[in-house]
Amino acid sequence: MIDPFEATGWISAGKSGLDLLRLALTLLPRDAEKERIRRTLDEAERSLELANAKLARDLGYPLCRCAFPPKPMLWDKAAGAFVCGGCGNFEADRGGCS
Repeated sequence: MIDPFEATGWISAGKSGLDLLRLALTLLPRDAEKERIRRTLDEAERSLELANAKLARDLGYPLCRCAFPPKPMLWDKAAGAFVCGGCGNFEADRGGCS
């Protein structure tokens, strides 16, 4: 069974780690090795985004298809709908917070 708090903590930690590695990458001299590292970081970031989308889906959040990987839509109490933080698209009430 997925513990949502533990899983989101791991995803957040992974994202922070990737951000730190990207910052360190800017300090390296330009060469082919730096480009290889950048591509590897891009792949790791994409994998992390896919894991985030899968976790959101497994927890019952709707996903917006404005981008790939899809973005989890969060409940907006004022709108009475799940709303995408990326494009503003919304999905009618499927039982969000009251």
